[in-house]
Amino acid sequence: MKRVLFHIPVLLLLSPLCPIIAADEATVEVPGDGLGKALAPHPRPVIPIPTEGRRLALEAAGAFCNDGFRIRDGEWSSSLTKETPVFLQITLFAGNRYWFVAATPSAACSLRVTLYDAAGRIIKSEQWQDPGESSGPHTGARAAAGVAPGQSGQYFVSVELLESPSPAPVEATLVTAYK
Repeated sequence: MKRVLFHIPVLLLLSPLCPIIAADEATVEVPGDGLGKALAPHPRPVIPIPTEGRRLALEAAGAFCNDGFRIRDGEWSSSLTKETPVFLQITLFAGNRYWFVAATPSAACSLRVTLYDAAGRIIKSEQWQDPGESSGPHTGARAAAGVAPGQSGQYFVSVELLESPSPAPVEATLVTAYK
């Protein structure tokens, strides 16, 4: 009984940090008259909405699982324009091996994944590219870079759209596998 009584005050103290919202509805801001914020009910998804880019990236990273790699929870998505790399800062640990896999569902595209050290120098890495097919259920492009850093620290991963049939930005997703 004493343990239960101890946990209740702790839960009451932490409750403002974790607001409880019904699983089927939440509130979102909607434009008001400028005098205050208006709130309206909005359906809230229980899990992240999967995208085709995410599916393709996880499918490609899954091939590395056969070699003992594990896919990290979470992924990174961004909009890419031709020949304008997008960078992500990461922490890597010496003694581990990593594969960074990027994918886009856009047809006839080409991606490149590049790794940099904290000083901005390109790190030698294994490269893999799959331009995808022109039609069918697996349309899209995928690319990956593998590395085993010599020392732990901050690194950068860039994802670049090399070729695209359209000047419009394309969505891409990056996932990480490690062992």
